[in-house]
Amino acid sequence: STIDPYDPTTYGYIELGSITGAHGVHGLVKVAAVTQFAERLCEKGVRHIKAPSRRSPREVQLLEGRHRLGDEYLVKLKGIGERDSANKLRGSVLYARQTERPKDVADDEYLIAELVGLEVFLANGYGDDGNEALGGKFVGRIGGIVLAEDMCTISGLGHDMLEVVLPRGRAGSPSWRDELVLLPFVPDIVPKVDLMEGAVYVSPPQG
Repeated sequence: STIDPYDPTTYGYIELGSITGAHGVHGLVKVAAVTQFAERLCEKGVRHIKAPSRRSPREVQLLEGRHRLGDEYLVKLKGIGERDSANKLRGSVLYARQTERPKDVADDEYLIAELVGLEVFLANGYGDDGNEALGGKFVGRIGGIVLAEDMCTISGLGHDMLEVVLPRGRAGSPSWRDELVLLPFVPDIVPKVDLMEGAVYVSPPQG
């Protein structure tokens, strides 16, 4: 996938939220969260912050955090002890490294940021007579994820969907003729995800 030097999410970071201002007089900052794992804004540890005027994030220590209202969290960062310092961080963005997986993510669960951009291949022979040899024809790339709750308001119904971009340019290169298909993110259709290789193997239904 293309690396944008001004967008840390293209080279190893996951956006957690943007600092909208100070809260109180003791250096707390208000963060508008965009992460699906809120504990990253509440648990003590290393995070990364990028000011609007900077190209890359720098390391910062998150000391504590708590939920306030809606998608807003109150966060205490090391070295920020009073309101003026907190206000100077307005517009900065907090990140975590993609390698820093949240504690409550199971081995068979994946972050959206981990999936988007992965190459998709046909899982030739997967499950046939016990043969799990993978590595079929290149299909495309994952362009996004449609969450089950965005398609169905009844909890437990439906599945997350992978948005797979099918390249229609010469030699499989991207073009304006690219097509988009949705594949249910279920084991029968997506038997293997290999984050180390940056690949997803699929067994789509006929047609």
